[in-house]
Amino acid sequence: MQKVALIGTGFIAVEKHLPAWQKARGMARVVALCDVDLERAKEIAQQFGIPRVYCEFRALLEAENPDLIDICTPPATHAALALQAIERGAHVLIEKPMAVSTPECDAILAAAREKKRKVCVAHSDLFYPVFIKARELVRRGIIGEFRGMRIFLSTPVDYMTSKPNHWAHRLPGGMIGETGPHVVYLTLAFINPVQQVRVHAQKLLPEFPWSRFEDYRLELIGEKAVSSITLVYTTRHWGAQVEIWGSDGALKLDLESQTLVRYRRGHLTHFAVALSGLSEAAQIVKSLLGTGADVLTRRFQNTHALLIRRYLESVRNGAEPPVTAQEGREAVRVMSLIVEQLERQTV
Repeated sequence: MQKVALIGTGFIAVEKHLPAWQKARGMARVVALCDVDLERAKEIAQQFGIPRVYCEFRALLEAENPDLIDICTPPATHAALALQAIERGAHVLIEKPMAVSTPECDAILAAAREKKRKVCVAHSDLFYPVFIKARELVRRGIIGEFRGMRIFLSTPVDYMTSKPNHWAHRLPGGMIGETGPHVVYLTLAFINPVQQVRVHAQKLLPEFPWSRFEDYRLELIGEKAVSSITLVYTTRHWGAQVEIWGSDGALKLDLESQTLVRYRRGHLTHFAVALSGLSEAAQIVKSLLGTGADVLTRRFQNTHALLIRRYLESVRNGAEPPVTAQEGREAVRVMSLIVEQLERQTV
């Protein structure tokens, strides 16, 4: 049984990580929380039945001697906290991004090698069931040779854009520093390494002067394929769609509704288009029914629960984590290329 301590009690910890740790109770137990806001930590600890709270990380490490630390704090703090945890002999799970620069990632990698500790980065969207299935279908050649991909991500205005004090506005590149790592690591699942990036960003909402940009268009370019990405922070709606194109069709994924459609339209006759449309509709209905059945029968696992379970298994079995520190570093490298281009743009 792994003894776990979690640092940071914001949205991602409360809504994603702590519920996932509850589902892993047979393998691990969260024994302590740490947050600079001690009253907040006490409130969350009571909610999740966690026995002890701390407002100082070093005090937690000395008192608890945890086997594993889960870091859910803002990105600028990740490297320092991870290094302290590893130095004390703990394995580390780091919420994305791994850090804010590749030198920070390299320091974490070096410390983990020296102490023989396992570092996992929470690239959680890789563990959507439909994305796992899509990777397997591409690997099997179901859509022929991989040709490229497209990603669309919409984050509602009220989540970050309209909040002047949200920490994401202080990240390199602005709000893209919070959600951009998702589209980067989804791309890296198919296009690795990314050799070039092209970036265009636009300021669309002048009523929020603290937000530098609200519309980002990216191209992540590999040797033989390109990922075209749109990220918008201008609407009232969530959206997360991925299209993966091959020489013999495409896969269309909605990560939120958990639908996956195999798209084929080799001809534009009325009959062929109608047949293609009917096939897509039937596949959507089938996906929704399957996901609904999994939820009702409690077989469905959310992304963080699946990630954490696989990470715990890797610690127990001496295997590689489900997302390695090297993979986390590569995502940070690509994000750094994106930010470099953004810094050269004027509003």
